[in-house]
Parts: sequence; C-alpha cells; structure tokens
Amino acid sequence: MKKLKYLIVLLCLSMILGGCTKKKEIEPKSTSTPLLLEVTKEGMDNKLYLFGSIHAGEKTMYPLPEYIMNAYKKSDVLAVEFDLVEYSSDMSNQMDLLYKFVIPDGGKITDYIDEETYNSGVAILDNLGLYSPLYDSYSPMMWQTLIESAAMEEVNLSSMYGIDTYMLERAKEDNKRILELESAEYQYNMLLGFDMDLQVYLLKQSIEEHEESKNNLKELYELYKKGNKEELEKLVFQEIEEPTQNEIEYNDKMITVRNNNMTDALEKNFKNGENIFCTVGLAHIIGEGGIADQLEQRGYTVKVVK
Repeated sequence: MKKLKYLIVLLCLSMILGGCTKKKEIEPKSTSTPLLLEVTKEGMDNKLYLFGSIHAGEKTMYPLPEYIMNAYKKSDVLAVEFDLVEYSSDMSNQMDLLYKFVIPDGGKITDYIDEETYNSGVAILDNLGLYSPLYDSYSPMMWQTLIESAAMEEVNLSSMYGIDTYMLERAKEDNKRILELESAEYQYNMLLGFDMDLQVYLLKQSIEEHEESKNNLKELYELYKKGNKEELEKLVFQEIEEPTQNEIEYNDKMITVRNNNMTDALEKNFKNGENIFCTVGLAHIIGEGGIADQLEQRGYTVKVVK
C-alpha cells in the first residue's frame, strides 16, 4: 500500500485555504516548469489537460509557462475541486461550514488529546500569532489543518499563490465555464466523517512531525516547479507494508474514493466533446490509482506536455 506522505492541505484539499484569496501582483518572469499531462482518445478531437495543483506557493512561480497557458486557452472548461474564489466571497457559507468543526455540547479539544500534545500545538500556532482560545472548542481535525497551515506559513508559502486560485481568477476574467468536481461542503463533511481516533492520530502526527514537515514542504515545492512526474511520485508517496487501520481509512477517504469520483466526472464531461483544463491537488493526478493512471486503464492516451 502506498501512503500519502505530504500535507493534505498542500496537495489534496482546497477547503481550509478557502477565504485566503485576493488579487496578487505577479512578477514578470518565472523559470518554473510544472507537470502538465495531455489526455486524448482515439476517435475524439477534444483534449483533457491535467495540471496538478499545489494549493500554496510564492509569486515567483508566476506567470505560468507558455505551454500551460496555451493548454488553458484552448480549453472550454476549467475543472477544479470546487470554486474556492466564490466560496471565499461568501462569509455566511464559510461560517456555517466552520461551525461544523465546533465540538458539540461545550466540549474542548483537551477532552480528546493529552496536555503535552495540546501545549505543543498551542506553541506552534502561538509562535506565528495564530492561536486563539476560541480554537479550544474546535475538533482535532480543525487543529490538524491549522498546524499544517502554520507549517506552510513558516516556509513562506501562501494560498494567495496557489495554482487553483490563480487559474480560477483567470477563468473568471475569461468567462470560462467552471466545473466543480466536489464542493466545499463535501470536503468539510469528509474530514468530519473521520472518527475521533483518526482525527486525534492525524493531529498528533502533524504536531510530532512539524519540523520535518517544513523541510518536506520546501523540498516538495522546489520539485513541483521542476515537474518531473517520476520524481514527484517518489517524493509524494511512500510504500508501507503493514498499514494501520487509521492509515487505511485515511487513504481510502482522502485519496481513493475522491480519485474515483473525479475521474468519473472528468470522463463524463470529456465524452461531451469539451476541451477541459483540470487543476486539482497534485496527489489526485499522479501515482497508482490517480486520475491519469485510471484514464490510461480506461483506454485513454496520457502524455507529458513540454
């Protein structure tokens, strides 16, 4: 079994970063060459482009190279996990969804984690001025995403410069149709669907591996900009021989089920004859069972665009 090795909010989920978008100034040049895959099928003239998103970055990654923007311009549709630009402008919806993370009946995070874990988590957040006593009423899953977001901030990666944010803003300017493969509510409900043991496991892992995660983030970000598919797969996923039940459940809900659903939705729209530019978390596109792999198994041709 292969386990996702890196932070979920960087490679898998848009949800916790929604609400952080704003117009940005882009530097005049970039040397990045991210991975872009072209999907075709014999007898069909349209194309599907798979551009794995990294949900946070730096402005030096922009503008994106010509081969990526040319593929985007040829496309009729932009497919994303969900429209986080629209979501970020709807404060009422954000508050409704965030409220789902409040522990019911006045419960506290310390009802589920030990004092040492709690203090370590507070220290990580407080170091960046991010801690609030209000967080004590939130579930371990919310704390886990806060810890991961803190790691990104510590290595100067911002959701302002996430790929999906950039492409969504461009698509809205160009009046392209936006295809949501999921929704913000789906992502929130998925995380809240993890049982408490798994939530606590993920939180403790994020806290214990916080320093290592920062190094991993920097390494991943630099490799993302180079776009080598094989190296990315090796770095993003790790082989585990005897996965725990927590790891099995996490991988199934976070990766397997979502990969299947996204692939089905993309194939359905592709068969309508539309040219599609898809940008979802990189971890959903590459690797065994990823969108590209599944489409190849279904008879599509997938090649790297240079």
